[in-house]
Amino acid sequence: MVQADEMPDSDKGFRAVGLVKTFAGVPALAGVSFALRPGEVVGLVGHNGAGKSTLLKTLAGAHSYDGGTLLLDGSEVHFADPSDAFAHGVATVYQELSLLENLSVKRNIWLGHELTSFSGLNEEQMSAQAQDLLDDFDLTMDLDAKLSAYSVAERQLLEIAVAVSKDCQYLLLDEPTTSLEAEQIARLLDRIRDLARRKNVGVLLVDHKLDELYDVADRIVALVDGRVIFDEKAADIDHDDVIRAIVGAGAEGDVEDESSALDAVSAHDGRRDGAGRGAEPREKIRRSPASATENPGSAAGRENVALMAEHISGPHLADISVSSHIGEVVGLYGLIGAGRTEFLRTMIGVEPMYGGRLTLFGDEYVPKNPADASRHGFAYVTEERKIDGIVPRMSSPDNVSLPILRKYTRAGVLSQSRLRAMTHEYIDKLKVKGNVAGPIEELSGGNQQKILIARALAQNPRVLLLDEPTKGVDIGVKSEIHSLLRAMAREGMSLIVVSSEEEEILDVADVVYVFVAGRTTGSPIPVDQLSVAKLRSLAWQQHR
Repeated sequence: MVQADEMPDSDKGFRAVGLVKTFAGVPALAGVSFALRPGEVVGLVGHNGAGKSTLLKTLAGAHSYDGGTLLLDGSEVHFADPSDAFAHGVATVYQELSLLENLSVKRNIWLGHELTSFSGLNEEQMSAQAQDLLDDFDLTMDLDAKLSAYSVAERQLLEIAVAVSKDCQYLLLDEPTTSLEAEQIARLLDRIRDLARRKNVGVLLVDHKLDELYDVADRIVALVDGRVIFDEKAADIDHDDVIRAIVGAGAEGDVEDESSALDAVSAHDGRRDGAGRGAEPREKIRRSPASATENPGSAAGRENVALMAEHISGPHLADISVSSHIGEVVGLYGLIGAGRTEFLRTMIGVEPMYGGRLTLFGDEYVPKNPADASRHGFAYVTEERKIDGIVPRMSSPDNVSLPILRKYTRAGVLSQSRLRAMTHEYIDKLKVKGNVAGPIEELSGGNQQKILIARALAQNPRVLLLDEPTKGVDIGVKSEIHSLLRAMAREGMSLIVVSSEEEEILDVADVVYVFVAGRTTGSPIPVDQLSVAKLRSLAWQQHR
């Protein structure tokens, strides 16, 4: 294994040596060492929560680090922020692109460093150099057209082109192929290879699709729980070795190869290994005779099914089949970009459904929009509470009441007293702490999350969809939310929970569907037959 502090021949390169980063005392990076050399493509892989995004943000100056050293061409560096890193030749392109859709292509290319003359902007020179950049990257774009006129793939290539045009020596790419189609992915990978070879740019590529990495990477680095498990030439390690390292079976003492792990899950043999769970299993929810593994096409199954989704397709979904029963918590697990969030958003009509069939409590259901979904009994808790969840300057009760104001309005008059009593009932039920009368943005992240769940419960849903319900909350609040979700299921609600944390899925769900590249991998798996290693194996199995 080549470590960052063992680089031969030259100091040229961008190195991390013993990099440490903690959040609330929990290590996200636990002594990471590796090197990125000019002209080299390094593939970075790891399971959900392994530390990949934290490492990228730390290298890019978005996070400070608590220990270790960053070296740039042999000299120690401390980036104050991403712009400082950029000034040193380190550019980062995240999944959420930073270019501005409402500006023209040319304005995006020159944003922040426009060329000027005595009379103002030097439009002629800016147009000429911008066109040269597009030509260099084989991009056919109208310089004066708004960026919104172009596909995600074209915007992504333009953002990479802009980064490289500004004397970028090291380019960090975070899951750049997640939203792209096959042709677009091939084009992007070709461009990454070309950048490394022709422009001598060092590229760090985070990607969970091993075929893509093997197509372009010179080396592959794997992170597990904030540590580098291996750092090898791609030619010297095969796909199965990568998967075995990522799933961490050996670390759990569950010494079985990937194929036997998959066989054990598929066989539904009822063995319990308890990985990732407490010493004593929690009491499982008692459901009616249609159990999680019962054929939903049977008479008993049909009577107890809340939601039946069959072969659902959409912009980011290829073939999704999921069923949820009354009184059941269904977990959806998969890697970033697998389609879990998109499935939930399709159920409430935010994303279009191209094909497939949906039934809700036995009746045909066609998603139209969130208001219609609410009328049919859905409630949805978003993953990004700050983006499309809370209204920051409104109070907590006002945030809770937003979807249900009509219920408390008669002849155009809102009953403030009834509405206030209802909102405070749910706020008290969830034990929200802090000044709930003030702006919700002043509450802690955990209490903001509780308010979003209170808003969902206030809608009196029959099917509750939760996307990463404990994202960004502390351990105590997470435990409270898990207990609440299980209690809601016991009361007869159907819950579908997306989580990237294996331990959370194993703790809160009754059955689990694994999503891979917009598809479900098979039938629901009872949680008693799963472990952290098996979940990871299933999620990675089709990315060999």
